[in-house]
Formats: sequence, structure tokens, C-alpha cells
Amino acid sequence: MKILFIITKGLEKSGSAIRALQLAALTSEQGNHVEVFLIDEAVHWAQGVKASSGECLSDYMELLNCREHPILVCKSCAEKRLITQDNLIEGAVITTMPVLVEKVASPDYKVLTL
Repeated sequence: MKILFIITKGLEKSGSAIRALQLAALTSEQGNHVEVFLIDEAVHWAQGVKASSGECLSDYMELLNCREHPILVCKSCAEKRLITQDNLIEGAVITTMPVLVEKVASPDYKVLTL
């Protein structure tokens, strides 16, 4: 089974977003196939921004195995915020919403929206 974490929260709810990243990382660390898709304000995490606690997405990239499973960033959400691929940390990739729809519709994925 593949587990897809859809994260929507940005800096305005950084506690929730960081907990979601921690949960995804722990799930991956236990040997599960994990993918993360950032939408809405969560796309800013892919820029390397830090929460007030000092934590950021980069802290979890190795545990999330981003070499094999990049952090996916919603293209339309990124464009709306004037974010390009060049603005993202290594291991994050801008992709289109049909990619998300395909994963959500697949019986191979368990989907968590946080």
C-alpha cells in the first residue's frame, strides 16, 4: 500500500503542518511507501521556509526518501504564489493536479489530508 499525505497548511498553521510532516516521516521510517503532495499555502514549505519553532520541510527530506519519492507541489498553487521550480528545495517537484487526482483515485493509495 502507498500512503499519500496531502498537506494544505502553511505558516499560518505551522504546528499542524509540521505535525503532518513528522507523521509522514515516521510512516516512511517504518518502511511504508510515502508520498507528500503540497497544495494551497503548504507549497511554501517546499521553498524551505521555517516555522516559528525552527522546523522546516528540509528536516524531514531524508526520512521521506525524496530521492525516490519527491515532494510534489501543486503547479497552479505555486503559480498563484509566483513560485517556480528554481525556488524549491532539492527533492521538491512542481506537478499538475491531474497527478494528484490519479493518486487519489487509485486503489493502491491510502490518502490522508492534513
